[in-house]
Amino acid sequence: MHNLLLSEFKKFKRKKMFFFGILAAFIFPLFNAVLLSDSNFTSIQSGVREDNAFLLLMPLLIILAANLFFVEQDNDTLKNLLCIPVSKKQLVVVKLLVLLLFSIAFQLMGFAVGTAIAVFQNIPLHNFVFQFSLTASTGVLMWVAALPCIVLVLWFNKSYILSVIIVFFYTLLNYIMHFSDAIMMQPLGVNAGTLMPIPMIFRWLYQFYTPAGEIQTEFYNRFSQYFAPASVCFGVLLLEAAVCIYLMIRIYRRREI
Repeated sequence: MHNLLLSEFKKFKRKKMFFFGILAAFIFPLFNAVLLSDSNFTSIQSGVREDNAFLLLMPLLIILAANLFFVEQDNDTLKNLLCIPVSKKQLVVVKLLVLLLFSIAFQLMGFAVGTAIAVFQNIPLHNFVFQFSLTASTGVLMWVAALPCIVLVLWFNKSYILSVIIVFFYTLLNYIMHFSDAIMMQPLGVNAGTLMPIPMIFRWLYQFYTPAGEIQTEFYNRFSQYFAPASVCFGVLLLEAAVCIYLMIRIYRRREI
């Protein structure tokens, strides 16, 4: 398994998308530093967790997943791998593990950039360990949030063009949902605000956000009764992750060699 993971990372590093993804982690921390001159450390890292994760990391994960899962098919090497032997289940698990590590690394890269900006601007690093933990946890949750879309990409098993289209609509749908009071302001239960990954992640993250100004404070107070505890957020999303991984293994096993 170790050698297989190392092999997947070597293939991963050869993708230009990998280097673009690493550079993309710098975008929003630098952008926020220019726009928000009176930022504190919490608001800087909130930008990393929200803007970097939901607008950049989500589509990157799914596009990279399409590259990883289609590479053997494109190069006609799946038959060779199965002769080693390596099971299709192992391939799926290793590829998903690579994506998980990339997701966490992407978020921590943004955290490091945000921290460097805070130090440069002489901003105190309050709650450093807590902010680090929140950002790393967001990397795990964003990986989980990408899994349903990766299932669709594997199911259709077509081209990268279709994968990009699926990514666009999935990312847009989830991001729009978190602006909807009808979805976000629902009690925990069988509803879109609980079962859809991005709304659920926002319901957990918002409680750690420090509102500024009357409008943000009013929204924070109104929304606070709908916050999701960490146990519920991680419980729901990890259960969904298990279902998605099971479906991916089933779909990948049926793929013709």
